[in-house]
Amino acid sequence: MSRSSPIRRAARALLGVVALVGSASWAPLDAQDVTERPAPASEPRLRVFLDCPTGGCDRNYLVTNLPFVLWTQDRLDADVHALITGLNTAAGGTEYTIALLGRAAFAARSDTLRATIAPNSTDEMRRREMARVLTIGLLPYAVRVSDTGPFSVRYEAPPAPDGGIGSVIRDPWNFWVYRLRANGSGNAESLNSSYNINGSVNVSRTTEIWKLSLNLYEEYRANTFTLSDGTEPTYILRSSDASARVVRSMTDHWSIGARGIAGRSDFRNQDGFGGLDLSAEYNVYPWKEATSRQLIAAVAIGGRHYNYSDTTIFDQVAETRPIARAILSGESRQQWGTLDGALRYTHYLHDAALYNVSFNGRAQVRLTRGLALELRGDAAKVNDQLYLRRGGATDEEVLTRQRALATNFRIGGSVGLSFTFGSIYNTIVNPRLDELGT
Repeated sequence: MSRSSPIRRAARALLGVVALVGSASWAPLDAQDVTERPAPASEPRLRVFLDCPTGGCDRNYLVTNLPFVLWTQDRLDADVHALITGLNTAAGGTEYTIALLGRAAFAARSDTLRATIAPNSTDEMRRREMARVLTIGLLPYAVRVSDTGPFSVRYEAPPAPDGGIGSVIRDPWNFWVYRLRANGSGNAESLNSSYNINGSVNVSRTTEIWKLSLNLYEEYRANTFTLSDGTEPTYILRSSDASARVVRSMTDHWSIGARGIAGRSDFRNQDGFGGLDLSAEYNVYPWKEATSRQLIAAVAIGGRHYNYSDTTIFDQVAETRPIARAILSGESRQQWGTLDGALRYTHYLHDAALYNVSFNGRAQVRLTRGLALELRGDAAKVNDQLYLRRGGATDEEVLTRQRALATNFRIGGSVGLSFTFGSIYNTIVNPRLDELGT
């Protein structure tokens, strides 16, 4: 036997160990294996995939404050898929629908909870409430994969007057909500300065049967440029509009309504405009499912009156026209991703050639483990610009966007892929030096 034999035998043994460790740590698992495998004995915690397409979920906060959960990067690695969607409430807050969709051992189970965030809530208040409701919803799952020792339940009974066990809500505002907003902004540099002032008022009352709203908006923009000849022209754009709407819920699917509008717009050559619409709407799905899916058809018919600042390309300084609109829109937020789109058609009834057809859509689809496709697009056939001024726009008006320009189409879009791989868990929160960027 040669002197190198022990070395060769040690080398072969070391390579065997490396191969064994490598195959245990890095051999790929198919989706079925990952889905069905139980949580490791050393980590008997519930594995949850957080899916929050509408936003409002502070992932780092949830990771830190729900220590009984292992947060996975992909739904195929999870015991529970937490799909969280939200809609604005009448008062200006948000109602979140939390669908807990069981996977693997929990495939036959699903639960739905709701969290209502009051208007003017801070981010801290929002994330605390989300964490509280998620904890309640995930507890029945968590106790089935881990020891119940670390868990406890506490109930805080709401106060009741006169020692009673409950009380009827008495709203001194009778469901009316008022919002006032004012905003100002500005910037300046050597050859340009601009500022913007705007404000709005919103008054609304929403119940299960009626929805009433009144909106007022005013905006003032000014841009000043220093040109090569030393002149400093200032361009001003003003706009304002007011609208009032009333909606009546007829059934779980049908609604009818009316809307009135008025206002002015320098950009659109309108010293004043006004209009009235009557409308009807049908949702294929009951409105209680609106946070997860909608399929809506709506029609409206009415009239518009315009007073123009300058004579239009149709030789009009004022006109009143009948108008019809139709909308078909849908939205779905499911485990596989999010899909929404809307097709809109507007037609001035006095002339068959004056119409506008537009479509906008968005899709985010999970193709496979860690891989998602994101698509956005919008397109419009524009043939209803009654307000265009007669005569061509000057170069200054084009460059400074002082007036609407003639066009027969608008189009835009984006496409993207995202791919995530590596550790299937995300339980570490480390925000150090985040402000410097990635």
